[in-house]
Amino acid sequence: MSVLRIYFSDQWRDSASVCPWALCDESGSVLQQGLSPLALMPKTRDCIGILAADRVLIFTTPKPPGNKRRWPSALPFIAEEHTLTDPEDIHAVPAASSEPGMITVSVMAKSWLKQIVAATTAAGLPLRRLISESMMPALPADSWTLVWDGHNGFLRTSETTGLALDGGNNRTPPLALQLSLTEAAVNAPRQIELRYIESQAVAVLPSLQAALPSWDLSVPLILGDVWDWQRAPISNATPNLLWGDFTPPLRLFDGLSRLRPALFILLAALVIEVVGTHIEWAMLARDKHALTQNVEHIFRGVFGDDSTLVDAPLQMQRNLANLRHATGVADDADFLPLLDSVTPQLGTAVHGLNYESGKLELDLKLANATELHSIEQKLQHNGLRVRTGDMHDLGDGIQTKLTLSLEGLR
Repeated sequence: MSVLRIYFSDQWRDSASVCPWALCDESGSVLQQGLSPLALMPKTRDCIGILAADRVLIFTTPKPPGNKRRWPSALPFIAEEHTLTDPEDIHAVPAASSEPGMITVSVMAKSWLKQIVAATTAAGLPLRRLISESMMPALPADSWTLVWDGHNGFLRTSETTGLALDGGNNRTPPLALQLSLTEAAVNAPRQIELRYIESQAVAVLPSLQAALPSWDLSVPLILGDVWDWQRAPISNATPNLLWGDFTPPLRLFDGLSRLRPALFILLAALVIEVVGTHIEWAMLARDKHALTQNVEHIFRGVFGDDSTLVDAPLQMQRNLANLRHATGVADDADFLPLLDSVTPQLGTAVHGLNYESGKLELDLKLANATELHSIEQKLQHNGLRVRTGDMHDLGDGIQTKLTLSLEGLR
């Protein structure tokens, strides 16, 4: 899936302003690049806005008191003393800090941010993330990263802090860099990695690429790779400046790519379950068919091959009952044997009964529904089919009707 990167410098004003852009694939390789207004840029499902370092002020401050839900309203007033700007026009975004009890706050002009969001929306560019360029360069261990074009640039000092630099040259370091080293004191970096800017908008002097500036700093400079915002990896941990009122709406299937392995495992488990269930049902159906054929074979062997078969178990039970009656032997489904099998469980609860064709209907009066449920379980355990009629509350108990038959009879 391609992602459009849009670079917003301090020269950007509105939708008519041109700005650099780069269309990148999932690996970060640049597919297309250009310089144009937003409306003329390629349309993609995801866009990332990159703000020039001098458009974002980043500072560290103690955590505001109270719940985090109050931070959106409290942070602009905390940032006011750092920006000397009206809090109404301050958009402040908190981020974690390595210092205990502290947070890092990124600040930018709310009015400018509103213009960016409105312009990208009007151009059909779904802006999902907005980050500061100063948070993009990789940060080697115990080092700072300085991106420089010979006169201007920016410095990344930690995973969540950075600042814009200007006013320097090949012999004189920028004042903000010197002040940062002085302020860091014992926590100063072991070295500073210098990366020259490669951009269509900023010309890099060939001599600068061949040698380091002759700056007198307290830590050594080392030469790093050429800096290109178009190809630089963007970490998921980089703070998104679209926060608070500017948070993008959630989209269906967002994050689906991260869930893809789990979805594949779930799908495989579902397929195995479905296939296993079908195999089990097929085996049970085969066993049932074999058992039915065996019962039918026994039935025809006993009652003749010319017998009409509809329900072999039921017909066999009824025929056996008829044979018993013909020889004067009582069948289990007869009135007396059936009544005898239920009397121990019912006792004095029976207030009326009726018998017809192997079915015994009993009118019962019981103390409560729990007693009825207990009787049903005992009768079913004795091999009887139990059907319960409507239940009526009598105030001092309940009244209902039970229809009983042998399990094989319907």
